[in-house]
Amino acid sequence: MIKLIVSDMDGTLLNKNHELPKEFMQVFDLLQERKIYFCVASGRQYLSLLYYFEPIKNQIGFISENGAFVQINGKVVYESSIIPYHINQVLALWEKFPQLAIGLCGKEATYLLPTTPYAEEQVNIYHTKVVNIKDFSQIEDTIFQMTLFDPIGAKNHSFPTFSKLSQEGLKVTLSGVNWIDITNEGVNKGIAVNALQKELTISPEQTMVFGDYMNDLEMLRRATYSYAMKNAEPEVKEVASYVTEEDNDNNGVLKTIIEKLKISLVS
Repeated sequence: MIKLIVSDMDGTLLNKNHELPKEFMQVFDLLQERKIYFCVASGRQYLSLLYYFEPIKNQIGFISENGAFVQINGKVVYESSIIPYHINQVLALWEKFPQLAIGLCGKEATYLLPTTPYAEEQVNIYHTKVVNIKDFSQIEDTIFQMTLFDPIGAKNHSFPTFSKLSQEGLKVTLSGVNWIDITNEGVNKGIAVNALQKELTISPEQTMVFGDYMNDLEMLRRATYSYAMKNAEPEVKEVASYVTEEDNDNNGVLKTIIEKLKISLVS
């Protein structure tokens, strides 16, 4: 019996316009009636996720910053912040790539260092509260993640350089075509799902997970019912046990939940 459902946001639960399916709240309410927990897992900041789920923030689970901050039913169950030494290491590399935007994702806001108008616009799409700063020393906040936007394309341009930080105790992840996310080593969505499972006393056999990109791999491995989206990267489909019949623009997540859990919606 499924007791926990975890879904990535962008490219998975949300459509290309970053919108929730219109049936989401009806499905969520029916899951609540069955005592099935629902959690969103994203590289986004917590405040960005809260924008979508403010009315149900104490009933839903949040995995934000790629697993660096985890909350369920209003209770924080896991968090991992980056120390200043590691932040300065990332900033030193960033200075070699003038095209890249860099955001420092904290508890209170995402702090954006000077960048181009286009890059700033892209960061604002995924981060609800963005504060423009001139220097890292201006920040008085806990930093969970550093996110980089590469307009050229991260995989073959900047990622090979930043991935070397994995030797320094940091986790460097491709989270999109243009995005690199950096957290502490050991932080990922899989660790976060495991923290939720322990908190709720739920096993992998009782867990269903949906994802589409490389930062979803670890959490897919934490669930027996792991689904790659129809639009997922090939590597993600190789790891997942199943592939959804529909993509994110055609409600692939909700349609799978409705079918597998035999949910009847009121039209």
